[in-house]
Amino acid sequence: MTEAKSVNTTSDIWGKKVIEKALEYADYKWIAHEKNVKHGTDGNGRFVDTPDITWKGEILDCGWWKVGEVNVGIPYGWGNASTIEEFERGIREGKYAGNVPEDTKRYGSYNSVGVDCSGLLTVCWELPKKIATRDIPEYATVVECLDEIQQGDVFAKIGSHVMFFKEFVDDEKKEVIVIDSTRSTGKVSQRTEHVAGLFAEGYEIYRKK
Repeated sequence: MTEAKSVNTTSDIWGKKVIEKALEYADYKWIAHEKNVKHGTDGNGRFVDTPDITWKGEILDCGWWKVGEVNVGIPYGWGNASTIEEFERGIREGKYAGNVPEDTKRYGSYNSVGVDCSGLLTVCWELPKKIATRDIPEYATVVECLDEIQQGDVFAKIGSHVMFFKEFVDDEKKEVIVIDSTRSTGKVSQRTEHVAGLFAEGYEIYRKK
C-alpha cells in the first residue's frame, strides 16, 4: 500500500507542475509592438496572420492582442512550440506574435513565436521534440475510465486537437475545465467543456508514458 501511495504522489506532483506550466502560458502578460504584426508572407514565402486585433478572417474571428498594451496569454502559433523565454526573446527581436492560418495545409513560419495545441503539449510534457497530435500515442497511453483522470492528462482527438485536463467543474463530472491553444481563440486559455460532448466528438483521455 505504501508503494502505491508513493507512485500516486509522484504522479500528482508531476501533473500539478504540468498544469502550472500550462497556466503560465494562459496567464502570461506581454506587450506587443508594430513589428510583431504580420499579414502576408514572411521572408521564406510562408503566409502569416497574427491574431492581433486588426485581423479578421473569412472563417475565424480570433484577433485579440493589441499593440502597445498589456496582453494576456501566449498567442496561438501554427507549428510553434515556443518556450516562454523563446517567446519573450522573439517579441523583442521583432518576430511575429502568433500565426492563425485558416488553411492548416500551410506550413508554419520560423519567423513567428507562440504555440499550437500540440506545441503546448510538447512544452508542458517536456517532450524531446515538437510533435503533432497524430504522434500522441507514441508518447502516451489511453486512460479508459473518466474517474481515473488526473492533472497532467489530456483529452485528445488524434490528428485534430489536444487539451489539458485541469479539474471538474462539479462533483457530477459532467463538465471539465481545460487549458489549450486554439485557432478559434487565437491564444492559450482556460475553457469549460462538456465531457459527453468531447467523447461524442471522438476525444479520448491520454496519459504520458
